[in-house]
Amino acid sequence: MYKDEIIAEVWRNRDAYVEKHNHNLDEIVADLRKREREHTQRVVDRRARRTNESNTNAE
Repeated sequence: MYKDEIIAEVWRNRDAYVEKHNHNLDEIVADLRKREREHTQRVVDRRARRTNESNTNAE
């Protein structure tokens, strides 16, 4: 079977992250929320979605 090194690296990183938080989902979620609050840039801001002109003028 073919082993994808990129996928293997992602899995190693995931396993290390989960181990760091003692496999505790509450700790993982708390850490992710903390990171989200500390991150100053928004990658995607869905509040400012453009609307299609044909959708806004529908009759």
